[in-house]
Amino acid sequence: MQSLRTYLAGYAAGDVDREEMLDKVAAWPLTETLHDPAHTLPNHQDNTTDVLAGALVNGQISEEEYAEILRRRRMR
Repeated sequence: MQSLRTYLAGYAAGDVDREEMLDKVAAWPLTETLHDPAHTLPNHQDNTTDVLAGALVNGQISEEEYAEILRRRRMR
């Protein structure tokens, strides 16, 4: 399985259709972010909700797409 970060970068580059992205990311098996207070650098985990939020902040997905992904995840 590829990383969520890579997939969203492909979407931002126009390699993936919007509806396909919404469906796939809503069903993506996200993992919990590992947290170690002694480790202050980013952990670079690829399949977390932090990556999804980062895609929003970085302009790879819109606020509407982010909200739709979360809505579809709740519906599952």
